[in-house]
Amino acid sequence: MSSTYIAFDFGMKKMGIAIGQDITNTASPLDSVVMKNGIPEWNALKKLIEEYRPSAIILGKPNVKNKSSETLMKKIDAFKEILEKDLDQNVEWALEHLTTEDAKEKLKLQRQEGILSRKIMKGQVDSMAAAIFLQDWMNQRLNNGLVSS
Repeated sequence: MSSTYIAFDFGMKKMGIAIGQDITNTASPLDSVVMKNGIPEWNALKKLIEEYRPSAIILGKPNVKNKSSETLMKKIDAFKEILEKDLDQNVEWALEHLTTEDAKEKLKLQRQEGILSRKIMKGQVDSMAAAIFLQDWMNQRLNNGLVSS
């Protein structure tokens, strides 16, 4: 039986979202969600979760280097708790170190190759970053033999 995963790249203004499936072992970016001071549009997220019925939600975990990232991490922890307790979701962490830079590069290449035809938007970067750390997370599971066939 195959599993579907949703990844969230939490931000104060936008949250990047990606979807992945272990049957194809691929992750793809979805449209980002607008955040209001670190608070998502919960109805949109609930609808997304109902539509995809993920086996797990993969939440990007940033490096905590300073007071600003510490504050962000507190918001991410609160978000994780709501997903787990109120929405009854299995939530796992994925390290997201340097995924934003990787996402910008990947989108830039797609634009040069003609895959993207317009200016790269901030939400696209966030969702591509979510796809990158979701893909890494899925690859790790596959390499560790944790994927059911």
